[in-house]
Formats: sequence, C-alpha cells, structure tokens
Amino acid sequence: MDFKKDIILPSWEIIEKDSKAKKFYLLPWALGIIFLTALLVYQSVYTYVIIAGKKSEAFQLILRFLEKDYFFEIAITATIFLLLFVFLTPIFEWGLIKYIHQRDKKGYDENISSSDVFWVGLFKFLPIFEYDQMFNKFKLISILNFYLFTIRILDWDYIKETSYLYWIIFIFSIFFNMFFSYSKYEIVLWNKWVFDSIWSSAKITILNLKTTVKLYFMILVLNFRVILNFILLLLFPMLIAIAIWYFTTQLFLIITLIVLTVLFVALILFLSYLSAVLEVFTTSLRYYAWKHSKLKLDDVEK
Repeated sequence: MDFKKDIILPSWEIIEKDSKAKKFYLLPWALGIIFLTALLVYQSVYTYVIIAGKKSEAFQLILRFLEKDYFFEIAITATIFLLLFVFLTPIFEWGLIKYIHQRDKKGYDENISSSDVFWVGLFKFLPIFEYDQMFNKFKLISILNFYLFTIRILDWDYIKETSYLYWIIFIFSIFFNMFFSYSKYEIVLWNKWVFDSIWSSAKITILNLKTTVKLYFMILVLNFRVILNFILLLLFPMLIAIAIWYFTTQLFLIITLIVLTVLFVALILFLSYLSAVLEVFTTSLRYYAWKHSKLKLDDVEK
C-alpha cells in the first residue's frame, strides 16, 4: 500500500471536489468549538482562581450572577446547547463516514443526499454514541481537561507529580487510540457493536502497524488545532474584561462590546469551517487506511 497514493491523495480529493461534505459537518464543529472552548476557559480560569487564592472573590461573583434575572435563561440555553452537542455529534460522525464510503464507491459525478445519510445516522447512532461515551476520556482534549481539573483539586506542591502522571496517561492514550482507530468504521460500515469493532480494529492495526502509526501521528499533529482554537477564543473574554475595566464612557464601552461580539462570532464561524474541512480530511484518511488494511485482514483470515 502506497501511503501517499492510496490514502493522502484520495482524502485530499474529497476536500477539493466535494463541498457538500464540508457543509455537512459545519454544524457539529461549530457546537464542538463553542463547547470545548467554554470548557477549557472555565478550567483555566478556575485553576487560576485556586492557585492565586481568590476563591472568596470568585464565590461572591458567582452568587451575584445567580441573583441576576437572566440566570435561568442562560442555564436553559446552555442545557439545550449541551444536549445538542452530545446527541448530534455521533449522528454526524456516523453520517460522515457513510457519506465518504458512498462517495468512494459512486465517484464525484453522482449526487449523494446528505439528508438521507443524516437520517440513517439518526437511526443507527446508538453504537457510535456508546463508543464515544466509553472512550472519549482518552482524547487529547479530555486528558487536558482532566489535567486542569486535577491541578485545581490538588495542592500546587503536587504539580510536578501530577504532570508526570498525565504524561504517562497521554502516552498510554496514544497506544489506546492507535489500536482502536478503526473501530467506528467497523461499526458504521459493517454494522458491528462496540466490542466486536474494537477487536477488529486491533487486528487491522497489528497487520498494518507501520501505516497506522504514520497515520496516527499525522492526525495527532493536525489535531493540535484544538489548542490554537482555545488560545484564539480565550483572547475575547480577556479583551471584554479589559474593555469593561478601561472604558469609563458608556458609549465607547457599548461600541467596543458590539465590535468584539461581531468579531467573536465571525471567528467562530471561520474556525468552524476550518475544523469541518480538517475533520472531513482526517476522517477520509482513516477511511482509506481502513479500506486498504481491511483487505489485508480479509486475506489473512481466509
């Protein structure tokens, strides 16, 4: 198997020729960016509060927020958003894999209905949802989140030991994700349940270890975009806080907040599109690696 010819070039061809796939995955990544950024901002800010010894000031600020008239509206909106993120993501993951599979079989001349793919994904979303709930803890973003949470709980004196522990967990997650990287393709394209798909993925990985390792570290580098998204979006709350502190004139403050809000929404849309493109590309990379590796597994089993 030629890594560039059989995996990278067909995946890039989807990005160039199929705009529908990128639009299909725009919504879940917009939700995902907002959710993950809010989570990391919360963890970072609260970690700073604990380390800086400002718990009493933060507690008073939270109490004042709870007393506001708009608290329940914000809480209900956040709950609806969280439910959409949790339940829509597996459906779109299922649909994207199925869409890429159909595009590979039918070529680029035949139209594929993304709505049909979505509804089939809704019908069969349970195995993907189960897999995500069981193994999402081993993703880079989840490990970073738990790391910040642990620092917040433990004393600052244990930061060194905590960092060592999470480096070990991160290294373990590399092997874990590498061996189970084809599980979702077994679930979607072969209608397997979670543990059957994990076993099949492990066998495919063992038989094609070189390709899987190369693919995994390539995608790992691409997935560092999460850190970039976090840094970029963290700037806006800081800029808003600086504006509230700096501007004493109400008119200038309102204008500044409006401009920052417009820029914030535009940045979210831009990052969502880039993330959707990257997700289509990485999903395609795994699909073509799975496709060629599956043939080798079938020959060995025969």
